[in-house]
Amino acid sequence: MTANPLADRVAALEAKVGHKTIAEQFREQAELIDRLFIYRFDEFDKKWDAKLDTRFAAFEEKLNARLVGLETSLEERLEAKLETKLESKLETKLEAKLETKLEAKLESKLEAKLESKLEAKLEPIRNDLAAVKDAAKVILARLP
Repeated sequence: MTANPLADRVAALEAKVGHKTIAEQFREQAELIDRLFIYRFDEFDKKWDAKLDTRFAAFEEKLNARLVGLETSLEERLEAKLETKLESKLETKLEAKLETKLEAKLESKLEAKLESKLEAKLEPIRNDLAAVKDAAKVILARLP
């Protein structure tokens, strides 16, 4: 046996590969393995992407169907609530405005009617007072 069996084996391997060193040979093999791994991984990745896309598409369809149902029911509920709130607010505002306008009109009409009735009743009294005043002037004028 030789003193350095490892060096002998390395020399024998290098003689078989020709002009390349073992390190270069290993580097080439590693690069080939890397390329093969990348190629296989890309194929595997594409297959999984396709599988996941089909599974997620079905899930997405179910989710969209549920969301559409929820969206329509939510819209209906919100619309109903908004309608009732708007109706109640409009109703209270309209009632308040109508009430103030009605009060103002009633007040002005009542004032006009009362004024005309008072004028009608006070007219004879004014005439009588004017006659009494004239009579008092005549009497006072005749007094010495």
